[in-house]
Amino acid sequence: MTDELDRRTVLKTTAVLGTSTTLAGCRGLSRGDGTVTDTTGATRAADSEEYRPVYHFTPPSGWLNDPNGMVYHDGAYHLFYQYNPDDTDWGSVHWGHATSEDLFNWKNQGSKLEPEDDVLQFSGGAVVDSENTSGFGRDSLVLTYTGHHRDTRIEDQRLAYSTDGGKSVTKYADNPVIPSNSPDFRDPNVFRYEPDDSWRLVVSRVSATNDRPAGIEIYRSEDLHDWTYESTYEKRAIHDATEWECPDLYELPVKGGDTKWVLTVSADGGRVDHLVGEFDGTDFSLDRRVVADKGHDYYAAMSWANEPQDRRIALGWMNNWRYAEEIPDPGWRGTMTVPRRVTLVEDGDTVDVRQSPAGELTTLRGTKLTSLDSERLHSGDEPLANEGVSGRCLDIEMAIAPGNADTVGLDVRKGEEQQTTISYHTDTEMLLFDRSKSGTYFDTASSGATSADLQPMDDGTISLRVLVDRSSVEVFANDGRLAMSNLIYPDWQSDGISLFTENGDAEIVSLDVWELSLTQ
Repeated sequence: MTDELDRRTVLKTTAVLGTSTTLAGCRGLSRGDGTVTDTTGATRAADSEEYRPVYHFTPPSGWLNDPNGMVYHDGAYHLFYQYNPDDTDWGSVHWGHATSEDLFNWKNQGSKLEPEDDVLQFSGGAVVDSENTSGFGRDSLVLTYTGHHRDTRIEDQRLAYSTDGGKSVTKYADNPVIPSNSPDFRDPNVFRYEPDDSWRLVVSRVSATNDRPAGIEIYRSEDLHDWTYESTYEKRAIHDATEWECPDLYELPVKGGDTKWVLTVSADGGRVDHLVGEFDGTDFSLDRRVVADKGHDYYAAMSWANEPQDRRIALGWMNNWRYAEEIPDPGWRGTMTVPRRVTLVEDGDTVDVRQSPAGELTTLRGTKLTSLDSERLHSGDEPLANEGVSGRCLDIEMAIAPGNADTVGLDVRKGEEQQTTISYHTDTEMLLFDRSKSGTYFDTASSGATSADLQPMDDGTISLRVLVDRSSVEVFANDGRLAMSNLIYPDWQSDGISLFTENGDAEIVSLDVWELSLTQ
């Protein structure tokens, strides 16, 4: 076991309960005296709130990491998460709880799973037991989680349940339901397997033992109490990963085809993979691996079960274990990504993954700051800067025809010496996301550019959806073929936006910029 895993497992014991900030606006004014005044006239300490996202889920204080127990129940999306209410570092892990009717306006519901004796409450999932197979009650909410024994580091799998819509949660008296004498065995996630009308559980064995290989183990149960081991999908060299965590297995329709299964795993503390393949109720087999996000900050992704529109909506922790405890500490740490819809499409002889922000995000759009149509962009032009377009919480949709330019791109959160740059390079057909000038809070290895292959669309354009919040930028390119998510920590005054081209002209086919704010 690596030192990095040791560090994460020792750190991964504390989390914090949170809600989205109640500050609706994003264009607050710096007073120059260490405080910030927002558009409502409220004043708060700049060093505690200037990085607080407006439309991303965050804890009001303390620490947050993995999303857990994501389920739709009783008219609300439920989000549990790893939470340390007592510190802004990982430590004494609880499960925090919040609910939302629209995936963006969240209500804090308190802490629901608290440490007991020496056992911490690690990540897991949730299901609605509509047929009362467990005996806890019809339509009870059943949580599956890992018990991490602090002294021995042994990890086993446990149950808790709620019969009042999550208001109160009771731990199952006969825990653990999957005993263990091994460490690094965690993150159970349950789903209903319709062909035989029984339950399946996927759980990660991070490190191999004498009798079990490292990989994703699959169990079967009729009642959520008694589990039978079925198989292990082994981690092999083809997966380019040392460690796996946080499995999520679900079936999706393929646009233009039949259905496929997606096994989502989080790898090596900083990456999420979509493993697309087949599942027969016992064994998972791989067709192809797709890296979910080419940024630094998308991890521990989970998806909502029982989603009312039959969508697969995923959410990730927007952070990276390499530096999670080194980012700014204004009394809280931890941010979730925007909820994103996952779909499958046929792409030639393969099935590819598409990701796009949940449609509910458009309801947060306020003032449209600008709209461009078929505008030629020459080197040195700055149409957005000339119009005075700026902002810290933005939804940007644009289509670019690179023309004969070597590079065309967009700067956001731009100041005198700071900027976050998204650029397309025509010679290599690559999209770059550069945060090396986005603040000074990252180590050298993680602060620079990330890049990914991106071929133009059939009409020769590059389409970008860029979501800017106070301390993050998420990019979805070419109708969700590529996603890149990164934390940023610029100065409050760095709020400019500009377009640019290098060594040639490009065309801005279309561009729309909206301010975003919560409705509450």
